[in-house]
Amino acid sequence: MKVALTGASGLVGSRFFDLLKSKYEIIPISSTFGIDITDKKKIHKFLSNRKPSVIVHMAAKTHVDSCENDRKEDIFKTKKSKVVKGSELELDNLDENDWKDSNSAFGINVVGTKNVADYARENDTPMIYISTDFVFNGEKNGEYTEEDLPNPINWYGQTKLWGEKTLPQDALITRMSYPYGYKSQIKKDFVWGLADILLNQDIARLVSDQIITPTFIDDAVWGLDFLMGKNVRGLVNLVGNNFLSPYEIGIAISRELGLSEIKLDTTTREKLYAGRARRPFKVMLKNDKLRALGFQMTDFYDTLQVIMGRPHPQPSPLGRGK
Repeated sequence: MKVALTGASGLVGSRFFDLLKSKYEIIPISSTFGIDITDKKKIHKFLSNRKPSVIVHMAAKTHVDSCENDRKEDIFKTKKSKVVKGSELELDNLDENDWKDSNSAFGINVVGTKNVADYARENDTPMIYISTDFVFNGEKNGEYTEEDLPNPINWYGQTKLWGEKTLPQDALITRMSYPYGYKSQIKKDFVWGLADILLNQDIARLVSDQIITPTFIDDAVWGLDFLMGKNVRGLVNLVGNNFLSPYEIGIAISRELGLSEIKLDTTTREKLYAGRARRPFKVMLKNDKLRALGFQMTDFYDTLQVIMGRPHPQPSPLGRGK
């Protein structure tokens, strides 16, 4: 089966390629490979020549503060062309050529996604879109399910949500949160970033009043493989089992590295993110739907042992979708 993979050089995309290249004929798509998804004519020609059986769309602009810096210009441009009215997306007014070669959050996360989605729609090609927990504001007193209504509070989350709106009706949307566990040469995930801080600084101040749902990248890849095999459509939270603060994660990492926990101190989200894009600070995504479909994610503390080099058995059959 041919799988077109956008964002193939990214953190999750590169691991998807590594783990599944022997199972699928993966067609890598990214700017690294000379394909820009904001160029509709070019991406459609590329896909038409290769005729993939499914498209897995991971390409996105994900740096939250950089996306926020794009907000003013993106809003000016979208309002001028009447593409956005209030918080509503008016796709009929969108001219994709206006965003060709764009490096902005709207250009990549919305227009680029629409360009790929249009090909999938026109050619009846199944499409999987990787979305984010940042579509929520993080103010719910409890856990988020697939039934909760999104309400993003930063430009990254807003553009990713609008990206969801451009998809074919039968697409699969998987929302992911804080992927970790693959020591990429291109980009460090947040776990390895924290490990570097702990190893190289006398004291690390980590946020204690933020709750996240860390997601093991290998689990996410096998989960996507499972969902493709089941031909699942709709919306699925593809996230880990644990709800943790960065401070709690730092403690776990320091133990695995054999470091004294005295190096750790707490700080608040207000202090750490002062002057930066707003974050949804308590987004606990439930993965009950994924579990009910037959796929079990691995516990965070078990995966930490694996990625920090301690011996660990292979994932159980349930972890591969028993």
